[in-house]
Amino acid sequence: MKKGFYLFLSLLVSLSLVQTASAATTSNKINPSDQLADANFSFAYMDLSGTRILSENSEDPKRFTQAIYAPGLQTSITYVKHQNRTEQDNGRQTARNFDNDEGELYQLTKGKLTENETVILASNGAFEGHTFLKYTALTKGGFTKTTIRTIEKIKKRKIAKQGLIGEVSKEVQIGLIEFKRSKGQLPLASIVLTTPKGLVFHDMPGTNDPMSTWRIEDGGEIKPSWFKVLFVSQSKSGYSLAIEGWGSEGLNIKILQQKDNIFREVASGGRYTYPV
Repeated sequence: MKKGFYLFLSLLVSLSLVQTASAATTSNKINPSDQLADANFSFAYMDLSGTRILSENSEDPKRFTQAIYAPGLQTSITYVKHQNRTEQDNGRQTARNFDNDEGELYQLTKGKLTENETVILASNGAFEGHTFLKYTALTKGGFTKTTIRTIEKIKKRKIAKQGLIGEVSKEVQIGLIEFKRSKGQLPLASIVLTTPKGLVFHDMPGTNDPMSTWRIEDGGEIKPSWFKVLFVSQSKSGYSLAIEGWGSEGLNIKILQQKDNIFREVASGGRYTYPV
């Protein structure tokens, strides 16, 4: 009996040592997360000189040290101060109203960017695990017939219109799909990303308002030319992108990250630019 007991105890001790060693090995592994987080980004726009940036209000504005102004292109920035609204503010987030608008003021450390452009501010480490990809905007072209058939099969809806917004390569393309409507269905459009491993969707359901279906006063239309990609990146989770959509009253900006075959929304914002 004693011999059996001591053998059992020895096995328990050995098992405990193995589990402890395994736990220690696991805890010592460095597993940086590639998940983008809302707190690491802020949306902003350039002034008329292309050297100053005004972003939305922030509790810790100094954490933003980089400005993304084109796909894969970044420049360093320096925080200046919180800018208060003036009596001359017309409520527009545009370069001409820049000095009257309220927000966090930044200065480019060198060079200049295009006036009135939307930029994304990022903190250190915001893109940990990500690689920015070269991206080319397109003004024409569409998805292949094979891709169209696959989209229709997945969504179980026929496509009414489609067109490309841009591409990283012939295998990695970003485009806009507008689906046909059947009785009882709401309008539906999707930003679609093609990848070597499949398709990724960002659905945009519309309303029954024929004059404001997806955006205010869009006349029931949605076009690829109304969208602009601000960056495309790749990580172990897949692809991420920022996309700006034009509307009659302003610009809508979203940062999206792939989760399986859909995009999760990381952050969103906008600029009210309705003509004065």
